[in-house]
Amino acid sequence: MENENSPLIDTDVLDRRARKFMHAGYGFLGLNLVYLAIAMIFIPPFNLGLSAILSLVAFVLLLGLLTYYLLKGKKMLARVLAIIYGLRSLFAVYSLMDVSTFQGVPYLLPCLLLTSYLLVRAGWNHH
Repeated sequence: MENENSPLIDTDVLDRRARKFMHAGYGFLGLNLVYLAIAMIFIPPFNLGLSAILSLVAFVLLLGLLTYYLLKGKKMLARVLAIIYGLRSLFAVYSLMDVSTFQGVPYLLPCLLLTSYLLVRAGWNHH
């Protein structure tokens, strides 16, 4: 008879892992929406034609799809996105040294760094 105090799978570890992916998923979605809003503030006025609207819809749908799979605990997706967002963060830091950089970079950088952190935390989860 097995000891009831020693389960085969430690549910506390699974709960922590699920929480990390939940934080990564919702953080990814929320921070990308904030990123989009900040970027739209700094983008010069343009004609919001059909192609721009379709691009925006595609972006939001892609965010939703990626968020869904992050919430499902897809470790490889979290790792790939962490690398992409890490590289984007490094490029943003580097671009701050150029006077002709996009004006919104100082405001967008925190979103990139926080998103990278959440994705790394979920993607390279040891527990």
